[in-house]
Amino acid sequence: MKTAYIIEDEEILRNLLSTFFATTFPDIELLGMTGDGGEGIEQCLELAPDLVIVDIQLPEVNGLEILHLLKRKYPKIKILIFTGKTSHQTVKIAVNGNADGFINKISGLEELEKAIRAVEKDEQFFSPEIYDEVVRIRKEGPKRSRPPF
Repeated sequence: MKTAYIIEDEEILRNLLSTFFATTFPDIELLGMTGDGGEGIEQCLELAPDLVIVDIQLPEVNGLEILHLLKRKYPKIKILIFTGKTSHQTVKIAVNGNADGFINKISGLEELEKAIRAVEKDEQFFSPEIYDEVVRIRKEGPKRSRPPF
């Protein structure tokens, strides 16, 4: 994994993530960041980063829509959902959309680092508090072939 892009609406968190990448993953080039989902999807379609870290609640286009759009266009892209929205429905949409990971923001940067290291090895990573739910969702299987939006 050589490149990354961050889509996060909170500017202070974008700045923190930028510093986090520079210090923790100096070998991954941060291609850009935005707080707007519409701009984020445009940039990712143009730049084709290896990794996208995306929040769910964003202006214009939400993170789950971004997940589905990017995975359809670039099936090998790695997408980590980094959010505070961990409802059953959001987890289910992310899992069925083939998210490579789902990290609860309250888990902090240490857990995000674990997730990035996992996807670098072609593994998936889900926050421990939602892992059992992910297993149940996978056992159920997808009930529809398209996202519900």
